Amino acid sequence: MKNKSLSIALFLFVSSHIAFAQKNLPPSVQAHLSDAPVGLVSILHRAGFEWGSDRVGQAAGNTHQRDMLRLDSTKTFYAYNPATGDSTPLSRTHYLYPSSNSKTEINFQFDNGQWMPLNRATYMADEQQRLTEVLAEVFDTTQQVYYLESRLTIFPHGDSPDLIDSIFTYAYDTTAQTWYLLLANRNVFDTQDRLQESYTMVDYFGSPVVFKDLYFYDENGDNVLIEESGLFDGEETPTGKTEMNYVDHQLIESTHYVTDGVNFYPEKRNNYAYTLFGAMRKEMNFVYDVAIENFRLRHTTDFFYDAQQRLAGKENTEIQPNAWDVKERISYAYKQDEDLYMEFVHFWDDDQFDWILDSKKYYYYQGSTNVDPTPGIIDTLAISPNPGTGVFRLNLGSEAIVKVFDTTGKMLQSSVLQSGQQLDITALPPGVYALVAQEEQRIYNGKIVKQ
Repeated sequence: MKNKSLSIALFLFVSSHIAFAQKNLPPSVQAHLSDAPVGLVSILHRAGFEWGSDRVGQAAGNTHQRDMLRLDSTKTFYAYNPATGDSTPLSRTHYLYPSSNSKTEINFQFDNGQWMPLNRATYMADEQQRLTEVLAEVFDTTQQVYYLESRLTIFPHGDSPDLIDSIFTYAYDTTAQTWYLLLANRNVFDTQDRLQESYTMVDYFGSPVVFKDLYFYDENGDNVLIEESGLFDGEETPTGKTEMNYVDHQLIESTHYVTDGVNFYPEKRNNYAYTLFGAMRKEMNFVYDVAIENFRLRHTTDFFYDAQQRLAGKENTEIQPNAWDVKERISYAYKQDEDLYMEFVHFWDDDQFDWILDSKKYYYYQGSTNVDPTPGIIDTLAISPNPGTGVFRLNLGSEAIVKVFDTTGKMLQSSVLQSGQQLDITALPPGVYALVAQEEQRIYNGKIVKQ
């Protein structure tokens, strides 16, 4: 039987005005996500469920985008040359806001000198700005269209900004043209809104597997124990447990155990330290080494903050027993308040004994604007003639804001066109341009080739 991994903090990096809340999956499910279908892992990541660390119940740092500026796009460059400063475009993301409770994220990859669409996701929130649905699509480079890939539906708990009653994750079967369930989770809370039980069904290579997690609290209200079990052939079988210790309601240690049905054996341990203002300062991950009959340090993360208590950076160190440690440093720069301006990634080079710049990610914003609360949709825009010499007909049904971008993601032109009015880009040089058109309740995108 597979070991069950620790519960971890699953926090959302929010890049828009929609305040999606922190989410947690039960610990019994974690070990199986590494073997889960790509669609399941992808849609959970899109909704803010992130793992790779074994952190329990704490989100370190704050890179949350507030409602000061609306994120328009991001762009990432890599392969920096220390001598010339040259770099290569890697990826970019565009954000569209069809309504006050929706956001669409479109991802591109730089390939063979041009930006190629990869995928897009639409996020929907309720009137309290809590995430309720994510729809993901992938781009077919042959047909030049988007196809449905996966969908996640979230049911928040009462009026809570972050508790969740249940989630359902689906993958789209392109052959049968229907959705099939990948994961379903249902949570049970007590009268104090503390999580008591969690039941999760996972489609495990075509066979449903059900997990059960029970949560126990001490007199201070801290979750000190999670008991994990699996339901196999109608019988409940213990699979593991997680024990946690706190100081002033802050988690300082969690230890995960697996069981053979009779005894429990240590598997992993995590320790945490905090700043005076309560943010995560250091996280240490240990794995139990049977050879030494003790825990061995496997990974550390150090967090750094600026004078405004914003996350300024973090340093990850992977400890390898028979090799040099692998170190990564991520630094953040802010435009204003908590709106990110730039993100730097460095890797430690043992030969040069220095940090080497690996990539930079830039954040571009637009001012906050009032938008129609009616949900919108995204579609491909019909353009003719295409290729063309500079004047193009757009199949628009009403007045629309039309923006033209070059292959680096820079906006070159923005105009308001009426239905039937042509787009004129004769002032631009020949090349390939991306186009985004926003009507009152509809978003279009397309590609123009100017000869």
